[in-house]
Amino acid sequence: MLRRASPWLLLLLLVFAGCSRCGEKQGALGTKTRDPARFLPRAAQAALVVPDLGALGEKLARFQNLKLANFVAQLQNAQSAEAYVSSVMRQVGVDLRNRQAMEAAGIDPSRGAGVALLSGGQAFSVLGVKDEKTLTETFSKLARDRLGASQRAEQKSPGGTLVSFSRPGAQQPSLGLLFSEGYALLGAGPMVAQLSGYATLPADKSLAQEPLLSASLERLPAERDFYAFLPGGVGFLVPAGTTQSVTVTGSLGERAVTLRMDSPWPDTQASLSALVPQQAPELLGYLPEDSFLVARYRGDPSQLNGIWPYLAGSYVTRAVQESGFDVKGEVLDKLKPGLVAGVALAPTVQLTGGLPSLDPRRTNPFRYVHLVAVGEAKDTTSFPATLEKLPAIAPRFGAEVKSADLAGQRVYLTSYRQGEGAHFAAVGDKLTLAAPQSRLEAALTKLEGPAGNIPVAEDLRGVLQGPVLGAVVDLRRLADAVKALPSEAWGIGGFAIKATTVRWLDATDDLRAVTLGLSEKEKALQAELTLWLAPH
Repeated sequence: MLRRASPWLLLLLLVFAGCSRCGEKQGALGTKTRDPARFLPRAAQAALVVPDLGALGEKLARFQNLKLANFVAQLQNAQSAEAYVSSVMRQVGVDLRNRQAMEAAGIDPSRGAGVALLSGGQAFSVLGVKDEKTLTETFSKLARDRLGASQRAEQKSPGGTLVSFSRPGAQQPSLGLLFSEGYALLGAGPMVAQLSGYATLPADKSLAQEPLLSASLERLPAERDFYAFLPGGVGFLVPAGTTQSVTVTGSLGERAVTLRMDSPWPDTQASLSALVPQQAPELLGYLPEDSFLVARYRGDPSQLNGIWPYLAGSYVTRAVQESGFDVKGEVLDKLKPGLVAGVALAPTVQLTGGLPSLDPRRTNPFRYVHLVAVGEAKDTTSFPATLEKLPAIAPRFGAEVKSADLAGQRVYLTSYRQGEGAHFAAVGDKLTLAAPQSRLEAALTKLEGPAGNIPVAEDLRGVLQGPVLGAVVDLRRLADAVKALPSEAWGIGGFAIKATTVRWLDATDDLRAVTLGLSEKEKALQAELTLWLAPH
């Protein structure tokens, strides 16, 4: 009985994608190129390219040493992540972690690779070729052992030489390689017959001359190990009519893995005004030091008037409209740039009920996390009048807001069917929103004095200082907070649940933090997501 094709072969063809030398002068058809994007069609639903398989493979090999990788490998009955990955590489037939191993298989890792995802679930890949004969033998063995395709045929084809592998008696090849201009185009099944068309693709129809991609890569940092391009209008991952294209690049470093996104903005430059960073007061020191999530917005809050309804949702937006409350005039226009927020794990959280509903109308989020947000007012006398209006409009939201005095400070306490809501207070030129009440009381004390310690490691603060919107998730602080929960948080018999959870958390010791930055550049929306690794 034939063995099924290894899913890792498909993973090989689809995952290894990255940045190429876009902007490098492309040769005419028949002249060797050094850009695999030359064979990928601009009309593809998605395309991925990598410039150097050797460099990327060596970087990816580092991750098999992570505690989490070893933990997951052991769940697959492997001794270690290194042993598990080595087993996969043996199935693939090439050790993609090793440049010399790839060269011995006939691959030229320095020429890069690419893959195009086409309509109808079809795809083909492009590999740099070091030696055609050796690469043919590599895939011949793979086709025979993994696909049962023992019959090989070779023929001249437009664009190059086509080598195909078929099962005995099959009507079409199982796998095909078309050698052209120093590359091999790989396709399976029906795609084999189409490889010639992509080998002879006009340069202006190829990804190498896609202006949207070139412009995005020009705007993004030059440091990248791979990129992916998704054109707009095809409805694949990117909803049709939302943007012209999305480009994602990735870089793998010793201490961080970073994904960057660039998308041309389809509207006017003025509609991006909320993403223009402004000079802002430093308010991070007013947040609780146990915050595992910290966010900062450096834009002009008055420019959020067209955005807040999307963030608040239809229910809140409708309630605001029915109440007649002017969000822009009463709140956004009165705030300076530099809004900050901190989220901490609630020490009284109960973890026995499973995952909570994300709808605050059904689950009180403050049973699980605590929140403190701080903003600075343009005018110290403006917000008291706004807060006085909250008790009258709160019933529109299914809530009740009552004014009260805490240590001589006027505050506004919120409650609703699920319990405590977010409470409000104005202290001098500072406005705070906090939950539960204990967090509000602590915030009032902090706001009466100078800012304290910033609850973010110094080397991670850049994401809160550069992009217009930045966020830091401290994974270690969150893990420590979960480990420190009292026994009652785990329920009856929860010692077993806690032991399992702690084991998982210990396996993530190598993962330090996640940061996210959102910004605008040359009328394009940009985002940067980084996973930070713990130093060793």
